[in-house]
Amino acid sequence: MTPEELFYGFPEPVPSICWKLRDIVLEEAPDAVEAVRPRWKLLGFDLAQYFCAVAPQRDHARILFEHGVELEDPGGKLQGSGSQVRYLRYEGPDEVDEALVRDFVRKAIAYQAG
Repeated sequence: MTPEELFYGFPEPVPSICWKLRDIVLEEAPDAVEAVRPRWKLLGFDLAQYFCAVAPQRDHARILFEHGVELEDPGGKLQGSGSQVRYLRYEGPDEVDEALVRDFVRKAIAYQAG
């Protein structure tokens, strides 16, 4: 499955949000390897290991951070209640706070690098 097949399997504006989030990740991590993970219905990004993903949903999209609980989040922007993953949720492409997403992508990369 390609990113196109994954993203366009959802109605707009979900694909537009996903492409915007994907572009930000690849701008911050140009060496990242992207791969669709059909089982989880997301586009994952790996450097030395998996660090984040773009996940389309029926009426929104999320950018997931694999070790989100470990990332500094003084503004309390990350969502989620699991033991590890945290995410940012967007319902439209204009809602995407590029500076915030870039900051968390950088933090996720730094965390992974140790």
